Amino acid sequence: MHPLIVIGFGLMIACCVVSGFDIFRTIREGREPERRMRSFLLSAGLLVGGGVLVLIGLTQG
Repeated sequence: MHPLIVIGFGLMIACCVVSGFDIFRTIREGREPERRMRSFLLSAGLLVGGGVLVLIGLTQG
């Protein structure tokens, strides 16, 4: 398996971890929308970045 694919999957897993962490903090603390939006954008960026790396790894491998 190409290393970019492994890194891409790692970023996608990190996306799930960030989302899960945000959900639990929101449930516990009732966070304001601005902080939730930042967490969502970070999670979305990790997911898109991971997908791009997987695609690049598939085309090169």
